[in-house]
Amino acid sequence: MERSIRAELLFAGKTGENPVLTRNRKSTKSSVYKGFRPEKSECLPKTMTPKQTVVVYGWSRVSTLPVYRTRIAHTERVAMSTITKEVRRFALIISAITSITLVLSGCSSPQAQVVDKYPKTTQFVVDSFENGQYLTPFEPGKAEIGLTLEALINLSQLGSSAKDLQKQTDWVRANTDKLTSPGLRAQYIVASHAVGFANDSTVGNALSALKAEISPDSDIEGINNFAYSWVLLALIASQETELANKVAVRLITKAEVSGGYKYAKGDTSSFEAADVTSLALMAVKASLGIGSAEDETAKNFSVERSKQWLLNNLDEGTHFEAYDNLDLGGTSYGIMALTSVGEDSTKLNLWLAAKINKEDAGIASPYTAKASDVFTTVQALLPLSSITLLDVINKINSERTNDNS
Repeated sequence: MERSIRAELLFAGKTGENPVLTRNRKSTKSSVYKGFRPEKSECLPKTMTPKQTVVVYGWSRVSTLPVYRTRIAHTERVAMSTITKEVRRFALIISAITSITLVLSGCSSPQAQVVDKYPKTTQFVVDSFENGQYLTPFEPGKAEIGLTLEALINLSQLGSSAKDLQKQTDWVRANTDKLTSPGLRAQYIVASHAVGFANDSTVGNALSALKAEISPDSDIEGINNFAYSWVLLALIASQETELANKVAVRLITKAEVSGGYKYAKGDTSSFEAADVTSLALMAVKASLGIGSAEDETAKNFSVERSKQWLLNNLDEGTHFEAYDNLDLGGTSYGIMALTSVGEDSTKLNLWLAAKINKEDAGIASPYTAKASDVFTTVQALLPLSSITLLDVINKINSERTNDNS
């Protein structure tokens, strides 16, 4: 399928607490968690079994379009959107986004000595910006704000200063009309804190709009689980701790019995995916310490179940696959998730690093043959340097604490 057609399908639907919060902080607030209750279950402890059923949205599927599944394996993640027939059909697959760091004894590693282990790969992404402003991964000349925001987050963790990213920052601030879904608004909020423009009025507007989209039962209509995980990260980055905890305990009810996550819970036409499972794991882990004892027990249990799903679904102990092909995005997210819970991801890191193109230092995807793909490469930036999205959130909170001291 030509990239222009794939992009059209992809975007048919348009498409990171207290500064001193710690993992072991205790809360005296009453529990908002209503999902786990004493009943029978194959996977949950006797004291924590789902009582409520999460609504599964009735998405139609287009079954006759001429496209290989492996070529569109990442589209649902990019969609980050409300649900459409086209996006749902082409977006079932695992294609991961972003990243998560080494956590020892339930705590993330220090940020002071971050080293970009693959600067040439980072430079490949920097050189891929059109006019130094935005990325066009699917169609020449057509900006994709979601990937641009993800690249901003990742580059900000690898040594690029706010000044280095000024052109890209100016562009996203001037194009907030492209933030057409809750997931994109959430990404924008996280990027603003990571890069350093969180005080801009557009960020406050995005946060207000995002909060308004969250229902009284802490759900968002039509949103997939990948985008919902970004919403949780955005609330934590914005110190919306009470709402973040409610969203976190809602998110864990969206996991499958296996501990993995699909884009929509219970969707019988798809499988659990490494990217959405990994992002959900990191988001839930970032929320630890802001709820009641019952909430914390449930969230910790969910993180453990998701970790086991990732470990159980590794292929050859080095990577993830989706629909009989390599899942580079899922592997990138999986590295971050496993690193964030203290698992040794050395083999996965080496496997991903071996995919770096010797000619231009980018990384190819299954649908670009041997050509480097900026979408896949952006996703790989943080995990290649053993940095995770949990690290990003912890750094945001650490810098806020230092500013306030």
